[in-house]
Amino acid sequence: MGSGFKWLVLALLLMLLGVMGGCASGPDLRVGIAPTYPPLAFMQDGVLAGIEPDLAQQLAKQTGRRVRYEIIPFDRLITALQSGQVDLIMAGMSITAERQGQISFTNSYLKVGQMLLIREKDIKRFPRALFDQSAGVRVGVEKGSTGEQYALKTFAWGGVIHFDTTEAGIRALEQGSIDCFVHDAPTVWRFSADLATQHQGLVGLFEPLTDEPLAWAVRKNDPALLDQLNQELARMRREGRLQEILAKWIRTQVLVEGAK
Repeated sequence: MGSGFKWLVLALLLMLLGVMGGCASGPDLRVGIAPTYPPLAFMQDGVLAGIEPDLAQQLAKQTGRRVRYEIIPFDRLITALQSGQVDLIMAGMSITAERQGQISFTNSYLKVGQMLLIREKDIKRFPRALFDQSAGVRVGVEKGSTGEQYALKTFAWGGVIHFDTTEAGIRALEQGSIDCFVHDAPTVWRFSADLATQHQGLVGLFEPLTDEPLAWAVRKNDPALLDQLNQELARMRREGRLQEILAKWIRTQVLVEGAK
């Protein structure tokens, strides 16, 4: 089955699974999401799951607006937002200066960083080998991610291998096609600690390589929606809903932006 057909099937499925938030009190909120980023957003038994879908459901409850998902590859989300295909992005997107020049971010809901996922048998090599040009380490990254940006900047001599999805990078690591995989902390936590992922033999190096806040994004010409989202996010934080959702999917202590 071609990748294009898979995206079409996912899109049609999620049109039928649009999140209902009680009685609608406004137009549907079209959310751009890339379900290839566990535990932020992924498909579980044919259903969209993870932190972002749960936050979207909570947002629907608080605003009374229905949420309609648009399945889009991660590296095309900003273009889809700018073109008006979606109203906001909820996809575990990191705030960067480059992206801030294109779109507007809400307040951050989670602070993470890029981390390294490796095979357990290689643990004695890392992290020293990562920064040794002569070691010839093959570094895997997901296209369009901040992990890709970090790797291209840090390992300018080469050895960076690009993958369309997180899952493709993980498979390559397991099969020995790459030596490590750079991705956001929640992904590394999940694949190195959650036995349900069936990826035993992988371990994470839990010292962040970067410091990155995650947030939702809207078009620059939509300040009203930006203000509303920030208000609803503040309410989630104030009422403890945000921490509940994060704790459900990340089985470790996390720092909630703005929490005391």
